Amino acid sequence: MARESQLIAQLLIQSPSSNDWHQAIIEENLLQKPSQASSKRNAATIRKRIASLGTDFLSTLEKSNNNDAKQLMLVATLIDSPILIDFIKHVLLEARRLYRTSLNQDDWLHFWEDRTRVIPELSELSQSSVYKIGQVVFKILFDAGYIDSTKDKNIQNVYLSSELRTILINMNREDILRVMEP
Repeated sequence: MARESQLIAQLLIQSPSSNDWHQAIIEENLLQKPSQASSKRNAATIRKRIASLGTDFLSTLEKSNNNDAKQLMLVATLIDSPILIDFIKHVLLEARRLYRTSLNQDDWLHFWEDRTRVIPELSELSQSSVYKIGQVVFKILFDAGYIDSTKDKNIQNVYLSSELRTILINMNREDILRVMEP
């Protein structure tokens, strides 16, 4: 949701009141969603992810090209999801190190199995939930350009802009920088 995130970033920069937020999201349908419920849900998700990341992040997101916007949203997602950082670090980067050309669904399932040994609470999720989370992870990697499709999952090279590197350094998130561009 790169375009939608840019619109939400623009709105957040203005520090909207709850009435202004409602007006933009529901009345004006800023995100151009088919229903008010979709607009509300998408806006809330994006807001939760980016609102606390600071004005520099929001301004850069608002003005960025589509590719950089996708990378910035990956940053926001990684900050919000340490398990995704672990997956990239321990699966995607390891696959790249071993010169594998693609990932597969089993990579996710093996990763999840390993994580449940470290975090036993994860084993409480149903197999269908674990599978669905894996689908979302692969969709995120596809959206950010790390794999070519959610079907083939061929690993792609990704290069970050100097602006994105600077933002991550200024946010003191070199850990994410190392994961995104090893």
